[in-house]
Amino acid sequence: MKMMTRFSMYGFLKNLNFSEPFLILFYLSLGMNFLQIGILVSFLNICINFMEIPSGALADIYGRKNSMLVSMGSYILSFAVFAFSSSYPPLFAAVFFFSIGEAFRTGTHKAMIFDWLRINDRLSERTKVYGYTRSWSKYGSALSVAVATVIVIFSESYRWVFIFSIIPYVIGIWNLACYPDYLNKKLADKADLKLIFSHTFRSLKTTFGNLYLRKLVVQSMGFEGVFEVTKNYLQPILQAQALVLAVYFTFPEKESTALIIGAVYFILHIISAEASRGSHIFAGKFKSAQGAVVFMIIAGFILVFLSSAGIYLKLFVVAIIAYILYYLIQNLWRPILVAEYDDHAESSEQATILSIESQTKTLGITIIAPVAGYMADNYGIESSLLMLSFILLLLGLYSIKRVKPE
Repeated sequence: MKMMTRFSMYGFLKNLNFSEPFLILFYLSLGMNFLQIGILVSFLNICINFMEIPSGALADIYGRKNSMLVSMGSYILSFAVFAFSSSYPPLFAAVFFFSIGEAFRTGTHKAMIFDWLRINDRLSERTKVYGYTRSWSKYGSALSVAVATVIVIFSESYRWVFIFSIIPYVIGIWNLACYPDYLNKKLADKADLKLIFSHTFRSLKTTFGNLYLRKLVVQSMGFEGVFEVTKNYLQPILQAQALVLAVYFTFPEKESTALIIGAVYFILHIISAEASRGSHIFAGKFKSAQGAVVFMIIAGFILVFLSSAGIYLKLFVVAIIAYILYYLIQNLWRPILVAEYDDHAESSEQATILSIESQTKTLGITIIAPVAGYMADNYGIESSLLMLSFILLLLGLYSIKRVKPE
């Protein structure tokens, strides 16, 4: 099997997480409020932050394929705990296992793709290839939504979406195990704490000592952080629309909610797949990658602001359309920014530097999520989105300042 197929299969299987479209509704079904959800999100990201950089160093030093196998196994444990949780406290264990999966995955698989491109003398195709493999992740998400919708309609609770998610992740472990050994690049065979710390410190120094890389980190922390928090509010908005549909057509509330959420998320992921696949074309329309990044940040500000205004004016369709466009922008953003990191990082430090980038993003989420959750509980979702839009505005003003690559 060709490596491009295996890379794409990894993303496709990894995104067959049937719980994602209904996770917030699962939390709400347990009687949780948005502040509790925000605390859970913060706990997830605190755990990821503690493990993120060391996990990247471990991947660089002891093998990236090994790291990916640990990641997929942790996801499976997380789904199992989620499925059998019926109250708030056990969810922290589920989230902890999920954080291990996230920490050992982020940056590592991208580094493997870039190593393969380097070995095959195809580095100039970074944005195109990563965009292509990412598009298959989104096709997986689209299929996941369709399957999850069927599961929710024909089951008695949201728990089954976690149980069924285990199946594709087991197949994903088999797919990763088939990666060639040369992509399991190691700097050492035995555990050496001194080597891990020195490698981590060197990568941190490279990232924050380089003005251009530091700017990329700040942009990622702001843009991705706001995006991750914002998407938590889509499901309740869709549920509100589903209630209208249920009354109008006399459908049961649960089925109406599943159909509305399923349809919108399916469209989201198909659009996102095409956006990722065409990200290199979009980037080519600007004089530099930073020009494209600044444009996307400002566009994100406008769209999140419109979503807030749509909810305030009870024009939920406007809010949903604005969010879909924001989702599209984020899928143009990711391949472009990741290619920029690869362009300015040493091959031996890639997984660690990409993990540092991911950690700063999760730090942003950790800070923003509880505040946004508190505002949503006390002043409405529209107030929370308004705050998030102004974070993007400030990020846009910061990004206008030019920094030359070192």
